[in-house]
Amino acid sequence: MGKIIVASFQCESNSKAKLHPSIADFEYFKGQDIFKKLAVKEIFEQAGFEAVPSVYAVALPSATVTEDVYFHFEKQIMQTVNENPDAEGVFIWFHGSMEVDNIGSGELYLLKEIRKVVSRDCLIAISLDAHANITDELCDYADIISGFKTVPHIDQVECQQRSANALVYCLKNKVKPYACMTRVPFLLKNDTLQTAYSPLKELIEMTVELEKSEVLTANLFLGHCWIDAPNTSASTVVCGLDKDKVESVSKDLANRLWATRKDYKFLCEAELPEECVKRAIEGKENRIFITDSGDNTTAGAEGESVEILELLVKANPAKKTCVAGITDDELIEKLWSAKDGDAVEVEKLNVIAKVKSHGEILGWAKEIIGRSLTLSIGNVDVVFTEKRSAFIEKGNFDKANVDLLSYQIVVVKLGYLFTELKPYADRELFALSDGASCVELARLNLKNIIRPMYPLDEFEFKA
Repeated sequence: MGKIIVASFQCESNSKAKLHPSIADFEYFKGQDIFKKLAVKEIFEQAGFEAVPSVYAVALPSATVTEDVYFHFEKQIMQTVNENPDAEGVFIWFHGSMEVDNIGSGELYLLKEIRKVVSRDCLIAISLDAHANITDELCDYADIISGFKTVPHIDQVECQQRSANALVYCLKNKVKPYACMTRVPFLLKNDTLQTAYSPLKELIEMTVELEKSEVLTANLFLGHCWIDAPNTSASTVVCGLDKDKVESVSKDLANRLWATRKDYKFLCEAELPEECVKRAIEGKENRIFITDSGDNTTAGAEGESVEILELLVKANPAKKTCVAGITDDELIEKLWSAKDGDAVEVEKLNVIAKVKSHGEILGWAKEIIGRSLTLSIGNVDVVFTEKRSAFIEKGNFDKANVDLLSYQIVVVKLGYLFTELKPYADRELFALSDGASCVELARLNLKNIIRPMYPLDEFEFKA
């Protein structure tokens, strides 16, 4: 029985963020437990292969990964590889935008190390996020590459299985696929690139049709603008058995993606924070959400900015309002012993607030990762959290002991509103705020990207 090594190692990096992930920040499984998170074991076993588990290590988007944290997990994966040098295949679910201090692409480094051990005949298949920044060398080390086809992401399982099925097909038929990457020199506001809407919808549909007959995988990678690195940009990656066909399809997709670069717009009102607050207060809708995009915790930001909160406190809205959540471990520690209903001083805002509720915060995997404390400042309730958190669904509010349905204005530290929250939003306002996840490319002061780069530069391009 042939062996296929299986692992996952993910962290979407943000060069502008301050909070580097620790070992404890990674959701971690080892051995057979990784298949609680990975959806490929059955595919491999039904095809007659042994799925050899390594580790599953996945962290919330953060600042760059330090070398000590990176090698803590890299060494565990390499231990599995060194123990199974005769493996016929390797499957790894990466993010594709992990930036490691003094190393660069964490994905590329690991693939290079694996290639030093396994036979060149060993096929490596990887699954990636749609916002991966593809390195020029990636296709020299990975044979099969498959990316998400949905933004917001809802096809993680399908993406894994697409890579796994292609890997099995090639191993069973003893064929070696060819992979080609074509760089597309644009970096657009990620929150404007949603796959359910034109023109991206039609391009994604084209990749699906190509995979039915022309190639093994066809991918659009939209880039991740918050990493300041040479490989930061959009790209297309195509894998198949016919080298000429693969290269032709990759270039054609790249040219089609480039041709749409000016067509992407925000799907909701996108304004500066002051205007968003004004519109939310004056709006007639039942519940209005504001997303604080510059402090988006799902893009690596710290979630600690009080800019929009201060605007709301100053405006003193008549509407019941919730800001969820602001990271402040010192405030939690100082005020945790206060009872619900107590008056407390919030020094950073120079106001007296009332304790509304004590609660908990959910991590990315829906586990309890710490405490929350909700304070009321007039009609504005503020959920403070002792660890960075993303309020992406009603369950986050429930755990914090605040009633989402009772509010008319809700502020969250996100970019586009997550699918789970959309049913509760009668109107969405996208705040173009500053911060580590600012969507205005010119404000990011990127120094290491390859120029020219649209929209920073106007130029012609053809793959």
